[in-house]
Amino acid sequence: MNVRRLSMFLQASIEKGLRWTVFEPNDESLWISVRKSVENFLTTPWRNGALPGNRPDQAFFLRCDRTTMNGNDIDNGRVVLDVGIAPLQPAEFIVFRIVQKLQPR
Repeated sequence: MNVRRLSMFLQASIEKGLRWTVFEPNDESLWISVRKSVENFLTTPWRNGALPGNRPDQAFFLRCDRTTMNGNDIDNGRVVLDVGIAPLQPAEFIVFRIVQKLQPR
């Protein structure tokens, strides 16, 4: 599969799959849920061979925690997820960032 097409597909699918987050409080439990949800999604293309590597951590990584968000982001309802995928060789990652803006409460 073309790397650009794969990257665009994964990014769009993750963004669509995380729409539910806009209704949740921006805290550690949300960040864990986001990571788990995206990990479950990315495991399928890894198992199908679209992301090479013997282990998932060689095929992709996720960051959604205090390293991707500062206090201002958290206070203003921004959830920031960094996704790294290795579509050509294990551990050679293409990284993209997804930012969700939560609904004010």
